[in-house]
Amino acid sequence: MTLPEREPLRDRERTRRAILEAAEQAFEQRGAKASLAEIAALAGVTKSGLMHHFRSREELIGQVIEHTIGRCWEEVRAHVDLSENRPGKFTRGYVRAFTGGSEYLTRVFSPSGLLAALGVLEVAECAEALQQADARAWNEAFEADGLPPGRALTIRYAAEGLIAAMNTPYLTPEQLAQARAELLALTEVERA
Repeated sequence: MTLPEREPLRDRERTRRAILEAAEQAFEQRGAKASLAEIAALAGVTKSGLMHHFRSREELIGQVIEHTIGRCWEEVRAHVDLSENRPGKFTRGYVRAFTGGSEYLTRVFSPSGLLAALGVLEVAECAEALQQADARAWNEAFEADGLPPGRALTIRYAAEGLIAAMNTPYLTPEQLAQARAELLALTEVERA
């Protein structure tokens, strides 16, 4: 009797994801001071186990950036209401995710969150290419959503500003709810 061939791959993928999530946490909490040994301990693996998956700190940082980009897309897609068959469906999902619907995004985009921590790290060379590709993908998604381009940009960057101000004294829960409602209203376009 042989074991299914997919099991080792699943274990490898699970371990890799655990390391990436531990690295996110470590960089968020300790910034550039986070060591590979700390990340390995958080992931429940040895440092050599971490190094088996990521040959260098730079490779790990690059993969954390790629993982974070992927998670951001997952979070937005999870907030898209598939029953909304009208222009602005993707943008409404983005607003929902970025204005309190996603705990992950709220943590990542906070002023002391992962994106701020990654910004001070010596980022891997591949990060610029990843960011360029990600920016293109977001722009294409918003362009395809059917809203006037200027309106889509305004809504998008307003939502990003709100998430950065969330959990600070500068934005109350009531103000967030008001802003979210206004942004969602802006996604509705009258059909000609």
